[in-house]
Amino acid sequence: MVGVVGSSARAAVQSLARAGFSAWAIDQFADRDLKRLAACTVCPRGAYPGGIPALAAQFPPGPVLYTGGLENYPQVVAELAVQRELWGNPPEVLTRVRDPFALFPALSQAGFATPRLVPQGQRCPSEGRWLRKPLRSGGGLGLRSAQPGEAASHDHFFQDFIAGQPMSALFVNADLFGCTEQLIGESWLHAPPFVYCGNVGRYRVPKSVTHTLAELGRSLANAAGLRGVWGLDFVLREEAPYPLEVNPRYAASAEVLEHATGTALFGEDLPPQPPSPLVRGAGGVGLCVGKAIYYTPHTFRFPPSGPWDADLAGTFDPWRLPQFADIPEAASVIEAGWPVLTLFATGSTPRDVRERLQSRAGELDLLFRDLRP
Repeated sequence: MVGVVGSSARAAVQSLARAGFSAWAIDQFADRDLKRLAACTVCPRGAYPGGIPALAAQFPPGPVLYTGGLENYPQVVAELAVQRELWGNPPEVLTRVRDPFALFPALSQAGFATPRLVPQGQRCPSEGRWLRKPLRSGGGLGLRSAQPGEAASHDHFFQDFIAGQPMSALFVNADLFGCTEQLIGESWLHAPPFVYCGNVGRYRVPKSVTHTLAELGRSLANAAGLRGVWGLDFVLREEAPYPLEVNPRYAASAEVLEHATGTALFGEDLPPQPPSPLVRGAGGVGLCVGKAIYYTPHTFRFPPSGPWDADLAGTFDPWRLPQFADIPEAASVIEAGWPVLTLFATGSTPRDVRERLQSRAGELDLLFRDLRP
């Protein structure tokens, strides 16, 4: 049995199920579809993430896998690694790849295109377009456009804005597994500007881009010691990938690529290396797959039933693509600006998928419009 800990555990628990593993989980939601698969508990907002190791001690012995958010807290990962076998990158690797002032110069020296950074302690330049990013970045939260001449902050840095298509690359050890396009700050999902709200893939990039991404993955894995399943956010601009951030843990795009390809990313010999060849499932959907996170524009109480009921009924099949996931408990109060549900759709092209996701989000707008706390 494998433990999954992080801000949201459902996707990784289902990925493990596709490879035949059972799991327990600690996250910030303990949603209904997660409870179908795993014994789970909530780490309260005030205790997150420092309270996770103590909560994990209540579960049976075995390895632990961490998901989004914990890459910014290597001390928490270190505590988990003392208790259990760690399926993922150790704290020293997190420190290497999460520091933009170490990562970008190293990549630039290796010949890769990277965004410019303002030296630490200096004000934002008056010319050009710049972003103010948290050093503990995650999902675009706290990211905004910087103001010309804005003062420096100990908790943030200024990064050059790169215009282009936001993308994600997924790696297994040093090998490129696939690419997806990112949904960022989509108004039809009520997502704040710059905030991550989904992936669509498998996205087929030009061969030259695939080659560069493969070289990037090998360079990062060899230089920093990255292992297991990890992601890279980048902007595709004129067939040049500009790395923005390394996500040295199970990435949100993983389940999209698993369903699109019919390939499970985990296997029996994962620690210290994932399986080779990767575990094959019952076959991919043969189409593009998309996931989108729907945010609520107003506070409401989640209804007792809805179109997501079908995804909570019957025997769970890890290879069946649901229409809805991350389903809250009935009567849960969802505060304005919070994520509500994850939506899935398929199509023959990324555009088809986006249109179907947008249509489904519009249906939720109507369903939730008149609900109140």
